[in-house]
Amino acid sequence: MSAQRHAIGLIALLTAAGFVGIAPAAASKPVPKTIVGCVFNGSFVSSDGYEIRPRNLDGREIDLRPFEGHQVTISGDLLPGDAFILKKPPADSGPCKTMKPAGSGSNVAPDAAAVKVTTGGWQIHRPSKEYKDLPALLPMQQDSLVEAGIGLLEFVCMKSSYYVLLVQPSVKLRDTEPGMIAPRAANTANGSAPVPLTFRNLYKTKSLLSRSLNWDADIHYAEIGAVLLGSIKPASDLDLTLAGRRYAINLSDFGSRWVSFQRFCENGVVGNPAHFEQ
Repeated sequence: MSAQRHAIGLIALLTAAGFVGIAPAAASKPVPKTIVGCVFNGSFVSSDGYEIRPRNLDGREIDLRPFEGHQVTISGDLLPGDAFILKKPPADSGPCKTMKPAGSGSNVAPDAAAVKVTTGGWQIHRPSKEYKDLPALLPMQQDSLVEAGIGLLEFVCMKSSYYVLLVQPSVKLRDTEPGMIAPRAANTANGSAPVPLTFRNLYKTKSLLSRSLNWDADIHYAEIGAVLLGSIKPASDLDLTLAGRRYAINLSDFGSRWVSFQRFCENGVVGNPAHFEQ
C-alpha cells in the first residue's frame, strides 16, 4: 500500500471510529510506541505523567478497570490528542508502588481517602445444614460495613479453600469486579503488597462455592490465594479497594480467630470456644 493510500485508509478508520477532531491531523503516519504506566481510577497514566486513552481498532476505549492499581505496558500506535490504538493486549506487571498523576512532574502515591470501618472484634460461625451455611469468620459489628456500602463482609471456607464474601453490598458491582486487598500489621504505615482479587457474582458463576450456598441474598465472592493467606493472619487492618473506593477495615482480634478458623475448616477442631459465635 502506498503512503497516500495508507493515510486515506487511516483517516477513514478514525472517522468511522468517532475520533472527532483527530482524523484531519492524522494524515501523518502514526507513531509506534510501547508505553509503561499505571492505572488509577480506570485511567492509564504513563510513567512520565501523561494520561493516555488506549482504544481498540474500532475506536472503543479499553476497559482498564481490571488493572486498577497495577503497572501496565501498552504497545500500539500513538495518535494526536494522546489517543492510542492498541496492537496487542495490555501486559500486567503487578501492583504499582508509585504513580505520576496526569500533568505532574514527581512521583506520588495515588491519593484516595479511605473510608475507615470498625468491626468490634471477630467470631466464628458454625455451619447450619438447614440454611446451607459454610464455616464463616465474620465481624461482630456489621453496621459500619453496611453503612460504608460493603454489606456483610465475611470469610468462608470449604476445607482448605478460602473465600471472602460481600453479602448485599449497596455499592454497585459488576458480575466480575476487580479489587485489591492489602493487609497491614499493627503500628506500621505500610503493609504487605496489595493482592489483586476478582469478586464474582455468586449466583451467576458456575463454581463449587455457588453450588454449595443457597442464600436469598446478593453475594459477591473472591477466592483467597496462598499469598493473602500468609499475610492476613498477623494483620491488624485490611485495606480494600473496590469499585473505585478504598476502605480501611479494622481487624481487631482477627489474628487469633483466623488460626482457630483454619483449624475448624480443615480439621473440624473447635479449639477455643470463646472464638465461636455464642
